[in-house]
Amino acid sequence: MFCCCAEDAASKDEAVFVRARPVHDDRAPARGDGEVLLEDPAVEPVQAVPSAPEKRAAQEWPVPAKQPVPLGEEPQVFQASLSKPSVESALGWHLDVLDQRHLFICRLVQMGTTPIETYNASVATAWQIREGDYVTAVNGVTGSAERMSEAIKNTNKVKIEVSRPVLFAKTIAKNGVPLGLDLKYGPGGSSLLIEGIRSGSLSRHAPDVRAGDRILSVNGTTGPPFTLTQANQSGRSLM
Repeated sequence: MFCCCAEDAASKDEAVFVRARPVHDDRAPARGDGEVLLEDPAVEPVQAVPSAPEKRAAQEWPVPAKQPVPLGEEPQVFQASLSKPSVESALGWHLDVLDQRHLFICRLVQMGTTPIETYNASVATAWQIREGDYVTAVNGVTGSAERMSEAIKNTNKVKIEVSRPVLFAKTIAKNGVPLGLDLKYGPGGSSLLIEGIRSGSLSRHAPDVRAGDRILSVNGTTGPPFTLTQANQSGRSLM
């Protein structure tokens, strides 16, 4: 699994971001005392220059057309049973496993015949699997993204627990001070995983932000990680 860590820059005064975590996530809140949470010593250093595929993805990434449904209007946690034609068949999604605890659905494959598309066509809209959802259990396996991924690969009958994301928007005044975030991301992703929180403008102005939250949008900009990091560096606020 390729991953990349980046430290945010303080090039502009303010930044506004939308972050997400699973419903009922009991992860302990991140502390703003300079401690780096969930540090991974094996993570590769940040790439100084984005690759050509990253630049191309940044140009082609579509803007989401629909806003999330407000809490209370649909089930926030539900189970879905998926059936693959064979054990080796793909379900029809791209997953981000950087969180290590949950599977994050980056993208759904649009082919018309995938097991996820078949499931979505058989249920009401409120019960459909969506991009941005979290998978928190697979055939009874919980708490480990790696073990859940293996559980998906080893059978053609997959029962998953899906958690809708809880979205939060925060505006952070940098005032020339770095946000104090250690960010982790991978190729093909759609968000920035907050791996650690240190002393900085974010810990002072938004102490409820946790390690494990994901940044989905920066100043209204969505897209792959390269786009989000560039928006952070070029914007006057993080939202």
